[in-house]
Amino acid sequence: MNPKSFKLTLCALLAALVAAGSLFSLPLPPPLPPVTLAVFFALLAGALLGPIWGGASLALYLFLGSLGLPVFANGSGGLGHFASPTGGFLLGYLAAAVVTGLLADRTRWNFARNLVAALAGVAALYAVGLPWFRAVIDARPDRDMSMLGALGVMAPYLAGDAVKALAMAALLRALKPILVNRLPARSREKVKA
Repeated sequence: MNPKSFKLTLCALLAALVAAGSLFSLPLPPPLPPVTLAVFFALLAGALLGPIWGGASLALYLFLGSLGLPVFANGSGGLGHFASPTGGFLLGYLAAAVVTGLLADRTRWNFARNLVAALAGVAALYAVGLPWFRAVIDARPDRDMSMLGALGVMAPYLAGDAVKALAMAALLRALKPILVNRLPARSREKVKA
């Protein structure tokens, strides 16, 4: 299989995994987002595919969800999700994949570097999602929320997402023998180009 077809296939596969991770969710009362595995798979997409293809994978996921396919949390979809308090976190998945892809080690699959990359991806997720969450909540006439208040509401999610980042780095470390031989590394791609 040529490298572009291989990456395109992985891109679609990881978009499907993000969707599957969103479907298996623990719903919480609104406006809180449900707890899902989508963050784990968004970080994995960036680490495996890099910033461009990992970002493309998440862009595909967001596009399918915006069309109304049931790929968002709890099997929902549609453009209305982007106007909700959690809409910024949906867009934050894309930022998380790109940032993780920029920093991940796809040559030696180093655990520490991939953990730092994943934690930076989680930071990017919250950099996009948290202000959006606060702005939508604060726009309601009966609510007033500061950024600190929004951070307080989302703190348990942040801790859970840090654990998902750790799990993603550990998975890559465990899969290192397979990844080194099967997934093209950046250095080998440059030689072929």
